[in-house]
Amino acid sequence: MNNMIGIFIGRREPDTYQYVSTTDTIDPTGSIDYIAIEAAINGRKVALTDEEKLFAARLLDSRGVGCASIGKLVGATPERIARWKAAGWVLAAPEGVAA
Repeated sequence: MNNMIGIFIGRREPDTYQYVSTTDTIDPTGSIDYIAIEAAINGRKVALTDEEKLFAARLLDSRGVGCASIGKLVGATPERIARWKAAGWVLAAPEGVAA
């Protein structure tokens, strides 16, 4: 029996832990913390930046997770997740700032 504690969304057996990266801890620009994202998508409450939330949401969506579940895991509303998805997983520029 596998003793991992991670839970894959939609499954009851605690045998599948969600991994983000097996080699890197941050992205090349240093703006995305893969360790924080991994903790969040496995149900731990961590503070994520908007870039990290978007990265996690895109990853979870690619694994078949719905907007409501994604929102709970990353700390965003399902509507926000749906907007990001509709926009092609790109963060909108803040008001008054050119993209």
